[in-house]
Amino acid sequence: MTQPRLFAALFLAATVAACSTQDTVSYTAPEQGDPEFFKARDSMADEVYVADDMSKREWFDGIRRVYIAPLNLSRMQIIQPHGVEDDEEWEIDDIEQTVVVKTFLNEMTVALEADQAFHVVTNREHAQAVLAARVIAVHPYRSRTQAQAEGGRGKGAVTMSFALVDPSDSTVVIRAIDTKSTDDISALEFIREDRDAIDVLFESWGHQLRRSLLFVQGRLDAVPTPILLKRQPQEGVL
Repeated sequence: MTQPRLFAALFLAATVAACSTQDTVSYTAPEQGDPEFFKARDSMADEVYVADDMSKREWFDGIRRVYIAPLNLSRMQIIQPHGVEDDEEWEIDDIEQTVVVKTFLNEMTVALEADQAFHVVTNREHAQAVLAARVIAVHPYRSRTQAQAEGGRGKGAVTMSFALVDPSDSTVVIRAIDTKSTDDISALEFIREDRDAIDVLFESWGHQLRRSLLFVQGRLDAVPTPILLKRQPQEGVL
């Protein structure tokens, strides 16, 4: 298996896109249009970009210590259903942001360290790989009024981006964007310390990432669905 296909297999399994009937969210994907990144086709993830760098094979195989960067919420968007006005109740304040960032770190740590697969370190300098993530958007499928009328929970989805970085030279080897659905999107509106849908979403991404890393390193017997990789055209070139 070639390195581009190998790395793409990682995030194929790590980022399984959720099915939804809402319109496609408009955003600029990381590294879009950069010819030095391959783009995955026919993958189950929304967007997967894999660096064309054969020198990273040995580095990837040796990854055991992972540093999880603080979750980035700075540019999170709320994509309301068509015709629904903006709702300030969805804005995350500093206290709520602290809870979400802590939850992400806790869930990803437990998932990556399951069965002693990897060791999450608290100091980036001690890491062999850095996992960075950002919440791009929250997609409520109903207005808050409708959700409350249906019991106060409401279905929706969350879109996130991930990056796997070699800390020795800050090279981003993989970028991916993925969307997952939830039956309780209100958990991102009324953020609390108790375990809820946010924890489940982060836990799911964490376990998929762990299994995918193990597979690519030859430490797990599993065969992800094959995907195709295509070099991106340069800007203005079809």
